This record gives sequence, C-alpha cells and structure tokens, in this order.
Amino acid sequence: MIGRRGCTNKKIKTKITSFVFLTVLVFSLCFIPGMAAETDSSELMAQVFAAAESNLGNIGPENTLIITDLGSPAESYVFLDNFYSEFNGRNLKYTDNLLVVQNARNAPLWFAFFDKASGKCAYIEVTYGDEEKISYQVTENINFNGLSKNKKSIEAWNQKVNSAVFKGHEFAILTISNAWATGNLDYELMQCLEIHNHFCPGVSSGFVLANWMEENYPLKEGVSYTVFSCPNWCKEDVFVKRWDATPGKGGIFVSALTDEEIEAIGNSPAGIFVVTDKNAGTMKAVALGFDFDVVNAKCGAKKDDPAWISKYLADLWLMDRGNWDEEGLVTEIAVIDIDKDTLGEMKRAGSNPYEVLGLLNSNGNVNPPVEDKELMDQVFSAAEAELGTLGPENTFIMTDIGSPAESDFFLNNFYSEFYGKELKYTKNLLVVQNARNAPLWFAFFDKASGKCAYIEVTYENEDKISYQATENINFNELSASQESIAAWSEKVNSKIFNGREFAILTISNAWATGNLDYELMQCLEIHNHFCPGVSSGFVLANWMEENYPLEEGVSYTVFSTPHWCKDDVFVKRWDATPGKGGVFVSELTDEELEAIGSDLAGVFVVRDKNAGTLKAVVLGYNSDLASANCGAKESDPDWVSKYMKDLWLMNPENWDGLVTEIAVIDIDDAALNEMKQADTNPYVVIGLLNLVEDVSPQNLESTEAVTA
Repeated sequence: MIGRRGCTNKKIKTKITSFVFLTVLVFSLCFIPGMAAETDSSELMAQVFAAAESNLGNIGPENTLIITDLGSPAESYVFLDNFYSEFNGRNLKYTDNLLVVQNARNAPLWFAFFDKASGKCAYIEVTYGDEEKISYQVTENINFNGLSKNKKSIEAWNQKVNSAVFKGHEFAILTISNAWATGNLDYELMQCLEIHNHFCPGVSSGFVLANWMEENYPLKEGVSYTVFSCPNWCKEDVFVKRWDATPGKGGIFVSALTDEEIEAIGNSPAGIFVVTDKNAGTMKAVALGFDFDVVNAKCGAKKDDPAWISKYLADLWLMDRGNWDEEGLVTEIAVIDIDKDTLGEMKRAGSNPYEVLGLLNSNGNVNPPVEDKELMDQVFSAAEAELGTLGPENTFIMTDIGSPAESDFFLNNFYSEFYGKELKYTKNLLVVQNARNAPLWFAFFDKASGKCAYIEVTYENEDKISYQATENINFNELSASQESIAAWSEKVNSKIFNGREFAILTISNAWATGNLDYELMQCLEIHNHFCPGVSSGFVLANWMEENYPLEEGVSYTVFSTPHWCKDDVFVKRWDATPGKGGVFVSELTDEELEAIGSDLAGVFVVRDKNAGTLKAVVLGYNSDLASANCGAKESDPDWVSKYMKDLWLMNPENWDGLVTEIAVIDIDDAALNEMKQADTNPYVVIGLLNLVEDVSPQNLESTEAVTA
C-alpha cells in the first residue's frame, strides 16, 4: 500500500489491515481486488427490478425511465452486467429508457424507476458488502403538474423534499423525469446530465452556450476550443462532456470571479472560449455572457416559488431552442486575436484571463434520426470478417460512439449487436469520450491472435464504413526487437488507426493482461487514452482515499495546479467535476514549481462535516520512480516506454514512495474561497509560496508541525 509520511501508527494499522483482509478472505473472495467481478450479483439486481415492478407494474419501453448511479459508488460496477441483463430482458432501450449518472465514490448505490403514465417513481437504495439487500425504498407520485398545482400540493412536496424522501435526490429525479416525460429533452443535453447528475438552469445555460459556439465558430476538422470557465457554475460540465474538454487534457481551466470583477466586466460574463483553427493558423479569444434575468423573466416562475419549481420552469424554457435567440440571452462581449504566449499566460495560476485580454480594469430543431441498424450490422460484420467470431472470451471493443455529433442515433442498435454476441459491458467494452467534431470509430481487439480491426464510419449523407485497417498489436511482438519496434513506429507515423494507435495499443494490451483494474478503466472512459499521467492520478486518488478516507460527510475539492492527465481521474472517480466546483485548474511557471518542489501534484482540500475540519493536503508525485523501475530504455519510443510505465503502475505493490505529503494545513472557508479566485495562486494563499515565488522555511516548518 502507499505509505503516508509522518504516520506514527503504521505497524498497528498494518496489523489491523492484515486481520481484516484475512477475515474477508475467509468469508468472501468476491471482495479481493481484481476478483470483485466474480460476485454473484444477479439476485440483487433481480430484487431491485422486482421491487420496482411491485410498485409500478410492468416495466416497459413506452413509459419507463431509469436513473441510477450504478458504476460510480465503490465496487458497484460488479452489478453492471446483471443490471443490463435485467434491463435488456424487458426490451428497454439505452437512449430511450436509461440515464446513468456519475456520482461520488462514497455515495450510495441507488435506482429511480419513473413511470410516465402514472407519474409514480420508485426510489430504491441497496447495500452490498457483508450482505446484498435493498436497504431503503419508497414510491411517490412526482408528476410536476400535480405537485405544483396549488399551494397545498406545493407545501406537501416541500415537506417531502425537506425530509429527503429520495435521500437528497428529490430535485434531480423530479426534474429529469418530468423533462424526459415531455418528449422534448434533447438526448445530447441528457448526455451532459450523465456527468452533472442533476438538471438545472446552470447546465442548461452551458448547453445553450455550447450550441452558440458551434453555430458561430463551427467545430470543423482542425478546429478546437480551450475553455476558461470564469466565473464557474454548472455550465462547465457541458463543455467537459460535449467537447471532451476535460481538465486532464488541458481543455478547460476553471476559476472564480468576485462580484466586483463580474460587475466591472459587464454583460453577465460566462467565460472565455479560445478557438484555435489550425487550418487558418488563427487563435481567437471569444468572451461570452449569459443573462439568467432573461430566463427568469420569460419562464413563468414566480418570486415566491420554491427552487424545484422555478428551476424546472427555467429548464423547460431553455429546452425550447426557439427561445435561444431571445435578445440578451447570450452576448458576445469581445473577440480578440491572441497568440500562444497569451494563451499560456491565461492558464497561469494567479492570472485573471480577463485581465490578460484587457477586459478587466478597462472601461432549432433536432435532425430526424438516420436509419442506423444497417450501419451497425456492417461494422460488426466487417470486424468478424477480419477477426472471426466475436465472443466474450477474447473480444474487446473500444469506441467513441455517443460523442461525435448525432452518433447517439446508433447507440441502441450498437448495443443490440453487442449483446446479441453475448458480450459483457464490464468485460468486453470501453466507450471513450471524444470531441463533438471527432469521427465515429470502433476498434475490435482479439486477445487470442493479437489482431485489431479499426473501423471508421460516415453517416451524414450516406451511412457507410469509410476506413478500416487490421493490424497485429500484440505489444510483446511489436517490442521484441529493434526491427519490430521500427516497423510499428512507421505505422504510428503513418497513422494506421487515424491517430489512435497509442490509445488502442496500450488499452487493448493492458486489458489482455487481465490485471487492468476496472475502476482505472472507468477513468479511461473520460480520458480516452492510457498513459502514465492518468495512472499517476489513480495512484494519487488511492493514496488520498487510504489516508483521508471518503467516509460519509467527507468530500474533496481539488486544485490541480500544476495540471496534467491525472486530473481526469478525480473528475471521474470522485465526481469532482468543474461544473459542481469539485476541481479548479491552473498552471505554474517553472520557477514556481522549482520553488515549491518539482514533484508537486496539487492541493486536495478535505472537508469533514462530522469533525468540522477543513484541511489542505499538498501532495507530490515522483514520476522518476516509475521511469527507473519499469524496464523502459531511454531509446524506446513513447508507445513502448509509456506502456511499460503503465504496466508497472498497474501493480499496487509498486506504489510505495510514489506519493509524498508535502504539507497539511488547516484552513477555513474564507481561505478556500480565496484559493478559487482567478487572480490568486492557491499556494500563495496557503503560505507555501510567497509573492516573490519562493518558499519560506518558516512556512514549511509550521505545516510540518500541523501534519505531526
């Protein structure tokens, strides 16, 4: 396990851990890491669906929506395959009847079954560990029109909200279910709710802003966005999901503004969207505003309405694309030509991007679905023509289906083909996030032969396979000699898989070892490739959870400064999304890094509501340790050296010494709020960096005293 510096009770802790481990080993092998997937979870999922049907009647595709956080709570992924078995057994459809929302690792596993015809919702929580059982269930009528009909009905539902009848998920379940029931909830907006896990005007505003950007600065080939979400609110999660603008890939930088700064900029600033056009060789900073006053004035909500009414009415109004042209809703504050140096300065911790740009301290209808069944049949048939029969023992499929624009139309038939071959969600599939202007692609890997069939499709004017290539990507064979390394390097340079060679090779080979932790694999969904950077995030996340456990009432706020691929692990594993204020992202200069420590990984603020404490935990990560021990040579190309580091980091026994606890500092809410501001450096706020970018020995001594 990862060691914690300054831990005085390590021997006692080790003995207790060993005893617990042996006890668990004797009673249930299903909780050994790497064997959790062997848990017999079918009975619990059958209980959940049976309980829902006993309250709602038959569950069918016409009237049913299921919302669940399955896959997010720790070890809950063991139930995924049996959940989908129950789901598919009732002829339900992925895009029509299901929303799987992201949640925190220490959240409970819950399910909400909504019946559109009756308006009833059956909410079910389960426990699993020593005993698998339904721990809580309740059924309520959540039809919005009925609940908001008069003062008496409003007050009655207010009381149920206050009593947390759905364990705190009342707002999310009511708004999503009722919006879905209208038949007008855009599936591409619904995809954004997966990561945001509730429906509010904040996330709706992000959907409006994203569509405005795509209409006015189209995401053509060679065009990309870098988002400065400043000020931050729920909108960020739309950009993360829709544009693949994750913190770990440097797609989004997040900070707050003071009320005075917002007023000084004017036009209700929503953020800065830097548009890089490689074709034209241009870089433009587009500053946009979004005015909620326009929404509030038009949506029909009253001043005395409770939040669940006013916010839902605002969402309904924003769901109608006909309202998006309302004057003043979206404002183009400024468009400024910038260069790489300016962009780099905007990213720095302590730099306010509006000041860098000179803006501060200065005076439709959804397209009809395409016919998609034939195309998915073509894709699977093409793969089998190259690899032979696809089956659960040797097949692994990677795809970005659902991310490219309008590709969600193919989801139901993709899963029909997938489950028709008896493949399993957790064992044979990785759906990765990608940019909206990316192509729709599939990689079918056969473990037995080492062959991979890569397939791209087009579906705008004609549904067809536009590109395919089959290659042997067995890592041991490709890296066996200088000749084989050079041969594959040539194929990488020629983009045999259209630029996805590294991602497909590393993920497929790691999966083939049988040792790729599914919870790490879940993080690859959002990061869309496997590298030592994302592996380091998995190590850091596990270190935090071991030393500052995510018990009930405990949460993390992450300051990913400096940022690298690790950040996407925190977004996925802890539900630390930018839109929910879980992660703030900025860069440091080389001088600042050297002053604090070159191994600096970030600040993890631990809030413990039970103890009433707030601690800033500053961690370092020693990447040199992986480089020195993984077996890679200096002359190895990246695809060899990075994969070998990933293999080494996949083994938890190698994690000792990788993480360093630089400092632990008690802070208050005022300090936390200051750390979030755009013009502050979080390390300056907590006293680890002074204004001349040097570390004070007194500061370090005081923090060590706090740690001890």
